[in-house]
Amino acid sequence: MSTSKYDIQKVAVLGSGTMGSQIAAHCVNAGMQVWLLDLKDEESDNPNQQVIDNIKNLKDMNPSPLGLPEYADRIKPGNFTDDLDIIKEVDWVCEAIIEKMDIKKDMMARIDDIRREGTIVSSNTSGLAHR
Repeated sequence: MSTSKYDIQKVAVLGSGTMGSQIAAHCVNAGMQVWLLDLKDEESDNPNQQVIDNIKNLKDMNPSPLGLPEYADRIKPGNFTDDLDIIKEVDWVCEAIIEKMDIKKDMMARIDDIRREGTIVSSNTSGLAHR
């Protein structure tokens, strides 16, 4: 049996696109409490509609990244405007937003201003252009 310095129970995944939503799915499969946040949906009556739609899409994937379809209901949707403070409560923040360095740097600064000491912060990035 291995022991770890970190006991990750709560995670905030920032960015609900392909990577972020599937990371959230794997986290709920592992039994974690998961918040999935993205930009506030200004074109809908629900500010979290984009995230809700992306969570629903997890059920429709073949194969689905969800252990069971009902696990999708365990992912809590939110947005960066209203819900970013959840970062204060989580053990791990996984950033998976758009692949633009200036936007990622801004988000990392926002995360650093909110998170508590000891919170793990990571970035899921497939590639960034050097400029």
